[in-house]
Amino acid sequence: MKTTALALAAAAFAPNVLAWGAAADRAGHEIVATIAEIHLYPEVKEKLCHILPPEAECHLAPVAAWADTVRGRYPGTGPMHYVNPKEDNPGTHCTFGEHGWINEDVNVLTAIVNKTEALRGGGGGDINLRFLIHLMGDLHQPLHLTGRDRGGNNARFKFEGRVRSLHSVWDSGILLKNIREFSNYTAPLPSKHIEEALPGAIFDSYVRWIVWEGIRQWWPNVQEEWLACPADGDPYPHSLLEDIPRNEVDHGEWYRSAVDYAHGAVGYLPNALGDVIRLSIPAPVEVGEGMRDALLELHPKNEPKHIGPACPYTWAREIHGTNCAHAWPLEYDPHGPLIELDTDEYLGKIGRAKVLERLFAMGGLRLAKVLNEAVSDGKLKGVYVNYPKYEAENETAEARPSAETRRTAEL
Repeated sequence: MKTTALALAAAAFAPNVLAWGAAADRAGHEIVATIAEIHLYPEVKEKLCHILPPEAECHLAPVAAWADTVRGRYPGTGPMHYVNPKEDNPGTHCTFGEHGWINEDVNVLTAIVNKTEALRGGGGGDINLRFLIHLMGDLHQPLHLTGRDRGGNNARFKFEGRVRSLHSVWDSGILLKNIREFSNYTAPLPSKHIEEALPGAIFDSYVRWIVWEGIRQWWPNVQEEWLACPADGDPYPHSLLEDIPRNEVDHGEWYRSAVDYAHGAVGYLPNALGDVIRLSIPAPVEVGEGMRDALLELHPKNEPKHIGPACPYTWAREIHGTNCAHAWPLEYDPHGPLIELDTDEYLGKIGRAKVLERLFAMGGLRLAKVLNEAVSDGKLKGVYVNYPKYEAENETAEARPSAETRRTAEL
């Protein structure tokens, strides 16, 4: 486990060439992390500052997308980013676990529980924290909760005239279009607490809007429901409550030799280039298997429900419905002509319902709640709010956009 942690940490801030790619495409995870940071108790944030790597400068956003960068190196972590319900076919019908799960042992739901438990009392270390921050973002991206066409990765559409997968449209396409066309909240808010959490990124204004209008004004009465977990525990995504076997896959001597040779060859490259290429090479077999076993150590064994700060199944169940309500067009035919999604019928509906903004708000508040309660070992509850409540009669014109600019912001 120690070897695995060191190997993971070494890749922490290497150039991000995998998964989401360019910095702008990591915005979704960083937005969730920033909203969470705004709602951390001061004592919890102080503890997290000692866990985070120095390069993060006590912010969550810089490590929010890190878990994607190591997927190529540690293939065993891949299933942690999603969960695939059986017999789920959004667009025509949505099911979420009623018929069981395709990846019931290692998935985003069990991984969130594992990482939360690892962080109880402020322990667990940097790697568990990075995974938890990232996986809470994945949980609030609906395409990570369905297996249809590999979570939309194999479903081709057009967006802004370009051919893209449905997954990439929801990962970054809609969001970056929203950010690009959003012109409000460029000035600092009358809240030093919020401003200090912003990372100086392209999405700062967008986060100001979500927090100042969304969390304060549109959704204050539903936040208790968003954060609530079942009193009798959150169900595990099991079809059968059985102990999980250790990873006993025999990769074969040829595979081990090839991986060892690749790592040796990279050692002759310049450091910067070697760091980039090394991330795309699978980790040595003994390290990769150790990583998978370590992930399973905290996995529930023969227990139907979990009681703790996080209830990912309960939260994901509602989010999954977004696949049928908004993400998958009813007319989608994998063998038919490509459908343009940048239309009022599709994208306009999403914008008017503030679907993305609501998902980011829920994800950020829930991540804050989980971190607050886990790191304080239950001594602190819920989220920390250090900005004024919304009062319409006291809201200044400078602190909110006009009706016209608000319509623009809603696409």
